[in-house]
Amino acid sequence: MLTDVEQERLVDLLVGTAEVIGDQLRPTTAVFMVADLAAYPLSLLERALAGCRRELKGKLSLAAILERIDDGHPSPNEAWAIAVRAADERSTVVWTEQTRDAWSAALPLVEAGDKIAARPAFLEVYTRLLKEARAAQKTATHQVSLGADASARDGVLQQAVAAGQLAHEQVADFLALPAPTPAFNPVALLAGRVEVSPEATAQTRARLAELADLLGCGSKDKAA
Repeated sequence: MLTDVEQERLVDLLVGTAEVIGDQLRPTTAVFMVADLAAYPLSLLERALAGCRRELKGKLSLAAILERIDDGHPSPNEAWAIAVRAADERSTVVWTEQTRDAWSAALPLVEAGDKIAARPAFLEVYTRLLKEARAAQKTATHQVSLGADASARDGVLQQAVAAGQLAHEQVADFLALPAPTPAFNPVALLAGRVEVSPEATAQTRARLAELADLLGCGSKDKAA
């Protein structure tokens, strides 16, 4: 919900946009329009009004503004393309609440092997949910459905963060990598012994062997 200061800013933007396209908007009319737009973030409204200034001529309407608000919801066909990836349990999917719920409705058909019937079932439910979300002026919120293939997970999650769909804090735990294993035992080194880790590369093993010679002690290779 816009703050009082943001609502005042929006009134100015509405009046100014109307003037740019050759329209006149009374402040009282602008206030009514603000009431219908106040659920959206100001940044989205600013971009929508910028689109109106570029594209409209002569008339600024509430419908024209709403059409240009990028609320983050994918189109029905885009949502299906995202959801159908979830048929593969190995795949990590980032989707909206509406996409997830529509997929749940179509899933029995998918599991029965009838993807042809699943698609229109999905689109019907998704279109209804999308209409309800937009009527309530709800912008899209994205969620993660983790797949079993951990190697492919990072790319999907990082792409979602880059696109602004998810915050890094939401996926940080899923992106965490195991701590690297040291190439040698540092405690043993303090005692004058060089103990090589099984994960050490051949080049590292050779360098540690040289270190052992300098220290006058043998190199113990745990991989042996």
